[in-house]
Amino acid sequence: MLSCLLSPWPRRWAPALCLLGSTAAAQAFEVLPLGRDDAPVVIDGRLDEAVWQRAAVHGRFAQLQPTAGAGHPQDLRTEVRVVADARALVIGIRAWSAQPPRSLLSRRDAVQRDQDMVGVWIDTNGRGESAMFVKASLAGVVTDGLYRASDDEEDLGPDFPVQVAAVRLPDGYSMEIRWPLSALRYPYQAAAPWRMVVARAVPSANDLLLVSGEADAEALSFLHASEPVTGLTTVLSRHRDQPEGDVTVEWTGRSVRSEGATSNRGSVGVEGWWRPRADWLVNATLNPDFAQVDIDAPQTSGNRAVALALPEKRRYFLESADVLGLPLSGFYSRTVADPRWGVRATWRGEQADATLLLAEDRAGTVVTRGRPWGTDEWTLGAPSSAQVLRSRWQVGAAGGHPDRSEHNPVGGKVGVEERDPQRGNERGNERGYEGGDDASKTGDHQALTLGTLLSRRTLEGAGQGELLGVDGLWRQSHQGRHWKAQWSLMASRHTLSVDGDDRVTTGRGPLRRDASAWANLLYSDDDWLNAAEVSVIGPDFVNLLGFVDQAGLWRASGELNRRLGEFRLPGDLLLNQLEWHWGFKEARSLRDASRDEPGGEVILRERRTGLWLATTRRTNAWLHLGLDQQRARSGGRLHDVPAWHGGIETTPFAWMARLTAEGSVGRQLDTDLDRVGQGGWWSLQASTRWALPGDRSLEIDPVLTGTRIAGEGPFPALRETGVRLLTLLHLNARESLRVIVQNERSGRGATALQAAVSDTSRHRSLMWKKRVSSRWQLALGAQWESRPQQPSTREVFLKLEAALGEEG
Repeated sequence: MLSCLLSPWPRRWAPALCLLGSTAAAQAFEVLPLGRDDAPVVIDGRLDEAVWQRAAVHGRFAQLQPTAGAGHPQDLRTEVRVVADARALVIGIRAWSAQPPRSLLSRRDAVQRDQDMVGVWIDTNGRGESAMFVKASLAGVVTDGLYRASDDEEDLGPDFPVQVAAVRLPDGYSMEIRWPLSALRYPYQAAAPWRMVVARAVPSANDLLLVSGEADAEALSFLHASEPVTGLTTVLSRHRDQPEGDVTVEWTGRSVRSEGATSNRGSVGVEGWWRPRADWLVNATLNPDFAQVDIDAPQTSGNRAVALALPEKRRYFLESADVLGLPLSGFYSRTVADPRWGVRATWRGEQADATLLLAEDRAGTVVTRGRPWGTDEWTLGAPSSAQVLRSRWQVGAAGGHPDRSEHNPVGGKVGVEERDPQRGNERGNERGYEGGDDASKTGDHQALTLGTLLSRRTLEGAGQGELLGVDGLWRQSHQGRHWKAQWSLMASRHTLSVDGDDRVTTGRGPLRRDASAWANLLYSDDDWLNAAEVSVIGPDFVNLLGFVDQAGLWRASGELNRRLGEFRLPGDLLLNQLEWHWGFKEARSLRDASRDEPGGEVILRERRTGLWLATTRRTNAWLHLGLDQQRARSGGRLHDVPAWHGGIETTPFAWMARLTAEGSVGRQLDTDLDRVGQGGWWSLQASTRWALPGDRSLEIDPVLTGTRIAGEGPFPALRETGVRLLTLLHLNARESLRVIVQNERSGRGATALQAAVSDTSRHRSLMWKKRVSSRWQLALGAQWESRPQQPSTREVFLKLEAALGEEG
């Protein structure tokens, strides 16, 4: 009860806070199966059907943010009911609030905590490893995807055919979410019951975040809050044997003008899936057109020798992504850039699962070839075929929630992080809030998952690459202490022949073999969050279906984070959590006789210390002092690059959903010229939303990136900038207009011996999109691109998409 006394809420709420903040026994979500005589639930958000009065109520919610385990006002209580018919789960939410809820139309996967919203996570395996989730706003817009506990990350790529409706009430709102069973992937015979988490965001109440379960801020996975789902046995026993499927046909017509010539063409693509029964799923694609997938955000790259991984956005590759569950060095789906066709089969069992992916890719794909000092890119000049086989086995306790984590469940990470290895991975700018008072702790939990990977890529008329790997994930919780260990071992071999321009040529080259190993350990309790990682990657390790940014080196890193608790500063500013950070990182090259690499050279050495804090307006900020050293090339000088590194995430205004900024100021390594100069780098991203008359809304999301290194002596200055402005006008819930303006510029300043030089890339696009019905969609657009040393292109396109299967 001490948390009630320390709560920042006004004293008049103290009795209610103590009641709502106290620990309660675990409560299941009891599903009410609908009978033949029950009328179907109409998804209108009203909760006025008779079945809702019969459904069991789940009303135990705990505060996770801003202060985990603290109480919350009585007038913010939340109730959840779940019913199920033969084809779907329907989740009803009644949320009370004295303040009017906030809501605006936004694009899909852009629902954030700047507005009132409800999130639902369903773990159909009951093992706490992954969950499908939907976050819904009162405008009926959803953010959906897949959450993986092993990485504590959300992948926003998958889209589920859910229906959402909400109704504003004088004392809050009600909402209904219909989730078709055909969109939920589950084993035929479950070893553990399904588990579910419901979260509610209340921005008007100090950005309050409530969860339906425990609020343990030290958890290594958000699924620690999950609770069992009961009453589904009859429903699933009937549904699991029903064959289901869907087919989507896309027709794209485009007119492209380049170098004074115009070409007109049309193409038809097909995607579909078929599930003969619950534990088997086959999905396929034929001649897909990915041309209108959103472009990637700009990344300044002239001063970076190491490539960046980018998130997957294509629907075919996102199906059953949880079964893959691999680091990017094992499988990186964007290495299959332009497939002619692809087929994939996935099986889910009680304690195991597996997936097999087959694809044929057109010529022109670029794959990474890691080096100690940077990343080469090999262009595959011929068509290729790819095969990937992945399998996993779960050993140990099923069910429960062995993880505890700092994951922010309604504002988490997107897919694959766009990390810069030279700039470090500053955890303070990526995490959700941690800390607060003691929350209820569960008993002991332990789980082990083992996996294997086999992959092969064969080029037409050329060589091939193969990979064999094993990996594992171990998790344990004991009396409020939480551990997680991950590891992988991979062996590769290839027979590719590469010319001086990094193009893979015809014919077979000499057989080259090598291996890589990686391990990571994470520990968390009330006072500490610590991590250690080590990896060794052989100089000839190549994975034609993975992302390997560096090879021929070993790396080791570690960090200690001391949780200092809650502080109140002068001016009554409350720091919900304060942490002290100390971290190190070391990377050294391995001997490589074929490239005259002596080995043992320091590539990167980091020593950093600083603070991380969380406060009001969902603000996380961090500042570190780095006494780092870097070397640009073998035999080069090991440069001292001391600098300040920092970042902030916040919601400063009602019209700004999120503002994220990070950067570094100090001595910077100019990798091309192997010299150091004063300068810095920065990245800023904002999400703004504006209400317009007629229930319309406007989203404007700018992204700014840059690098500056001052010129010194004979060395010219380096200047890089990247700008993207995404504007989205929502005419209504089904119709929108999108405009993208993007510029990227890289240049060198003038010196006494040379003139200034610069390269500029530009992109402009306009797209009108309308969802004619739940099964038909139409898009019309135009785009223009200009890149250095390439002809500019102008394109007009029309795209029609139709889903032919029966709606779930």
